[in-house]
Amino acid sequence: MTLRGLLRAWNGFFFAEQSPTPIALFRIFYGGLVTATLILLRPDWLSWYGVHGWVTLPTASNLEPGARLNLFSIIPRNDACIEAFFWVSLGSAILLTVGLLTRLNSLLVFLCLTSIQQRNLYITHGGDTFLRLAGFFLIFAPAGAAFSLDRLIRIWRRKEPAHIQPRSPWAQRMIQLQLALLYFVSFLLKIRGAPWLQGTALFYVYHLDELRRFPLPSWFFHPVVLKLGSWSALVVEFFLGVLTWVKEFRYFLLALGVLFHLWLDYSLNIPLFQWDILSAYVLFVEPADIARSWNWIKHPLAERSAKQA
Repeated sequence: MTLRGLLRAWNGFFFAEQSPTPIALFRIFYGGLVTATLILLRPDWLSWYGVHGWVTLPTASNLEPGARLNLFSIIPRNDACIEAFFWVSLGSAILLTVGLLTRLNSLLVFLCLTSIQQRNLYITHGGDTFLRLAGFFLIFAPAGAAFSLDRLIRIWRRKEPAHIQPRSPWAQRMIQLQLALLYFVSFLLKIRGAPWLQGTALFYVYHLDELRRFPLPSWFFHPVVLKLGSWSALVVEFFLGVLTWVKEFRYFLLALGVLFHLWLDYSLNIPLFQWDILSAYVLFVEPADIARSWNWIKHPLAERSAKQA
């Protein structure tokens, strides 16, 4: 491939306009997951983030020094303001989900979510980190260009046509790359450890009492099954990190990834981790396939409504 051809492919991948329906659906999933995360944190909010929490702000700053994007360091240090911070975060996440003032609430959710994670790094997992990184690029994405109250208001005011306008997908591509890197880096880190290569890793994972969730069948703990499971996890993560970009393999691998994460969600107690990752799968679905799926769902509903009328 020539340099000109490479440049053309680069521009086509990042900037060739397409329907914004995938990123709009991701916005809904993303906002819903941030909302769910905040609701899970609510019962112990002040214990985690309050002035006299288990890890105080000065302690967190000493343990993790350096400049950090953390609104907790600039808001008044009293529990009333920290409570207000929770409600602002929750309100912004809900408004982002429904797509009202989408750009502003994308920024607010990113700032709040980043601050929450930086305030107490010791209760975060990889899914939280992925949400934070994805939230940054969501600020620049046309996330309110479909399935949003913003769009309905623009149509009502006759500032936008009824059909969805194509937009540049570069921000969507960046989130896709983040997901692919998550899988590929996870694969690289695993193969550096002997337990994964030897096939014994899952034995240790499923014997950690704090990670156990629902009961598993006895045959799962057979050494052969654990070895095959350990090696299969490596294969799945490698394929999802590398081959998802190949259209011929994409939907098969996404389906395999869904089954992979559903199994992990059933068997391991890592709140919302699997759903944080699965939310980005919609970004790999072609807009035309989303439109066909919607028409397939809408047609029987329209027929049923016509019969009732």
